[in-house]
Amino acid sequence: MKGLLPPIDSEEWEYEKEFFLNSNVEARRLRALRLGFKNYKSYKNAMSSRNVSVPPDSPFNAFDSPVIIKEPALLIFDTQIPYQDSGFLFNVLSLARSWGIKQGISGGDLFNMTAFSGFYEAPNAKVFSIEKEVANEMLTALSSYIPNWLLVKGNHEHFLIRKLESQMDMEDIMKVYDAGKCFTSTDYYYCILELAGTKWRITHPRNTSIMHGRVPNKLCNKYHMNIVSGHGHLAGAVFDDSEEYVAIDAGVTCDPMRLDYYAYRDSTRPAMNRGAVIINIGLDGKAHYYHLLPSSDWEALKRLYRKQ
Repeated sequence: MKGLLPPIDSEEWEYEKEFFLNSNVEARRLRALRLGFKNYKSYKNAMSSRNVSVPPDSPFNAFDSPVIIKEPALLIFDTQIPYQDSGFLFNVLSLARSWGIKQGISGGDLFNMTAFSGFYEAPNAKVFSIEKEVANEMLTALSSYIPNWLLVKGNHEHFLIRKLESQMDMEDIMKVYDAGKCFTSTDYYYCILELAGTKWRITHPRNTSIMHGRVPNKLCNKYHMNIVSGHGHLAGAVFDDSEEYVAIDAGVTCDPMRLDYYAYRDSTRPAMNRGAVIINIGLDGKAHYYHLLPSSDWEALKRLYRKQ
């Protein structure tokens, strides 16, 4: 009868059971329709009622959908507002604007979130209203130079999320600030930039190293793509082991001398390095990266590309 399974212990039932257990999802979907079931779920439920089942799908989503950007972009990391290096950021933003860059990516730790940090800081540094006021001004400045920004989550943004026991996400954080339509965010700690046939993973990884380029190098080997990395507070660019991909420790856009934990106490770790990256399409139609450092010749770089 249409829409019903054959009787148990019949040859038809044995065939139906074997078909169900050994066919792929698409074949089972088509079978459900041929048998007259409303949909595949009804067919599966009917088989399950007879104690025949295939491994169920997880009720949870897979974390396999990072944001993908497909245009030239300015990449900044570890700005840690309100401890930003305004002079370095001015040079970086002015250059990006002169090249006609329309997309910016903050690769994590745009905000310092000192008030929600589990680390010790001076009490006057934990006044969130001060940080918010400076952050709002900084967001306005960022959007004045570049009209579109994606904010990747960093461990400092997670300070607030963890404080509220994950009852908010990056989109909620942006609502705390006066962020306009120029800004979107992601709960991933990375995004993908696809440009002129190349793929770049823009990431705020879990790991750090005292060796420049070591973490992004290992990530190149793991993910088989170019890597631009923050979080380690170092700057350097190397090839991966295959010499096929570029591994970049981008550097910070904060002012290290404004960070008490860095400036007050000696450490054997390397000095923090300022840096940022632009990935642009060159006159040859290929993707090129430009690692920007405080010593960069900004005026010469501005002449490299005419504003589009």
